[in-house]
Amino acid sequence: MKHKLRFALALAGFAALAFFSGCLRDECESSRTYIRFDPVYKLPSDIRVDVTAGSPRELANPGKIYVFGQYLFINERNEGIHVFDNADPRNPQPIAFWNIPGNTDMAIRGNSMYANQYVDMLTINIGDLQNPQLVCRSQDAFQSYGFNSQLGYHVDYLQTEVTENIPCNDNRWGQFWFQQGDVMFMSADMVQSAASNGNIKSSPLAAAGIGGSYARFALVDQYLYTIDNALLRSWSTIGSCPTRVDSVWAGWNIETIFPWKNKLFIGSQTGVFIFDNSNPQLPVLETQFTHATGCDPVVCDDKNAYVTIHDGTTCNGTFNQLDILDIENLPTVNLEKTYSMKRPFGLAIDEKHLYLCDEGLKIFDKTDPLNLKSLSHTHGFDAYDVIVLSPEQLLLIGADGFYQFDVSDPANPKELSRILVRG
Repeated sequence: MKHKLRFALALAGFAALAFFSGCLRDECESSRTYIRFDPVYKLPSDIRVDVTAGSPRELANPGKIYVFGQYLFINERNEGIHVFDNADPRNPQPIAFWNIPGNTDMAIRGNSMYANQYVDMLTINIGDLQNPQLVCRSQDAFQSYGFNSQLGYHVDYLQTEVTENIPCNDNRWGQFWFQQGDVMFMSADMVQSAASNGNIKSSPLAAAGIGGSYARFALVDQYLYTIDNALLRSWSTIGSCPTRVDSVWAGWNIETIFPWKNKLFIGSQTGVFIFDNSNPQLPVLETQFTHATGCDPVVCDDKNAYVTIHDGTTCNGTFNQLDILDIENLPTVNLEKTYSMKRPFGLAIDEKHLYLCDEGLKIFDKTDPLNLKSLSHTHGFDAYDVIVLSPEQLLLIGADGFYQFDVSDPANPKELSRILVRG
């Protein structure tokens, strides 16, 4: 939902693309097809509903993936979470679907899942996967995208296709988007490009789970870190309910968070922000690296950070590349090399390899990051984000579904299983 709503903040960036065709005739018109976006509001009583479990259902609009032990959790954008037993990666078994309206992100430690529900953060006891229990709710934990005292929270947009004949003396002539009151119109081509991003649709410490490179929640020891469009928030997870201990300004258009040792790497549309997390209650901005504008996840090891940048309507960018940053001598950060890509999205690394979502799955030998060696490129499926479970097992999520691969031979990945979206 946040990605879907954030495109409204980015529309100003397209003003430079919108131009008038210099019509000099008295009479002319053009037929244009637009997608009309009407704001959807929900009252607090409609937002703050309980978590319920139902029978498994098919994927329709998959979002982020999360792994905890043998269990796989796949977000259904703004609707809830699919739960699978993945003990046998060749045959994952559906367990349940958890109805959590407004959900897009999650993180798990022990029996506690932390998940967003619109602007609130939920703590859910998942000891019984068939019967998750809402333990507590932290209200207004995330930035609101608007509140109307009568209508409630602005949570979404209703999309309707409209086609009009627009005369050349109309101020909408030649424009790719325009706004009338709180209703926005965007050209159908522009919306299609954005949709391909996945941006518009819509106790004692226990082991934590694993999220992908587009994660906006991160668990480090006894703290949970969450990001929204501009803030990094720290939460203590001691006790049954998390307690917010700090909020730090992290810039605009913040997108992803990746913890590494005592650092937090924050990806934004304009750069990478690196926070020193030596004092976990109060992360401090140590340095930042500014890159070409574009959507941006980041992962790292001890020596290098790997950043993908791709174009797209909601990202204001025109670049498609992989940047390799030298982070060995922080706070100094240097761009070591840029690799041109088709349209890269999520990525993951292990000791020897880089796994990249770019027109399928690309696997590189990263022994020398300045001389990446392509080992394989597997086509034929959508790939938005990736998780490396082991040197042998890889998980992928995309608009068309979920995939698992055996990558013990990275030059010849073998598909283990797939869960496709319905229809």
